[in-house]
Amino acid sequence: MVTIRQKRAGRRAKAAASTKQSDGPIDGRSLTCVVVEDQAMFLELLGGMIGMRGGVRVVSQVRGVAEGHAACLQFRPDVLVLDLALVDGDGLDVARTLLDVNPAGRVIIVSGNASDFVCPAWLNDSLQAVISKNETFQTIRQELDDLLGPIRSIAATGQPDPANGMPLTRREAEVFALIGDGLTSREIGERLSISEHTVQTHRKRVARKLGTQGEELIRIAIAQRHTYFASPAE
Repeated sequence: MVTIRQKRAGRRAKAAASTKQSDGPIDGRSLTCVVVEDQAMFLELLGGMIGMRGGVRVVSQVRGVAEGHAACLQFRPDVLVLDLALVDGDGLDVARTLLDVNPAGRVIIVSGNASDFVCPAWLNDSLQAVISKNETFQTIRQELDDLLGPIRSIAATGQPDPANGMPLTRREAEVFALIGDGLTSREIGERLSISEHTVQTHRKRVARKLGTQGEELIRIAIAQRHTYFASPAE
């Protein structure tokens, strides 16, 4: 016979289990996110804004390195939005924990000194963007859109994707188109209101998908610039 106490315990266990994060997204188009920021008001604004974005669920908002470690270990999020200078240490330590438990995770750094950030080699492939705090709310939505999944970015002409069937994300397509317009990484960053480092990250991913780099990447970008999205200024 099941007692009332056993029933309540079962319900509590079920509720607790429902808050734990699986290895991957909730469904094919959803992302889980942990936000680490030591300024309480900015943390609330940032977490609230991300939480309102369809397809993204904020599973934890914390203010320090220790709490960030615990959140990453518990939830293994798809995305870590991270300040670098935290009250109890270096935010990059939290990024290491994320990649230990979820190697496919992506990191978005939000910093008051974004232009001075130098990406360590171990973070290169997992860094989605480096965003200045002055541009956070404008830019982070675009980066989350990009993370929500690759899209076919060819024009209605039906021309094939030059990446041998590997689709570029929206942001990669924008960067690729602007490379074709002859813009430098710094100029592309200014055009898209993102850091030069973020442009270089997307540029490396495009080059990897195309299997090329350097002058050959620029040549292909020029040849394909009308296939992809027009530059935002047009």
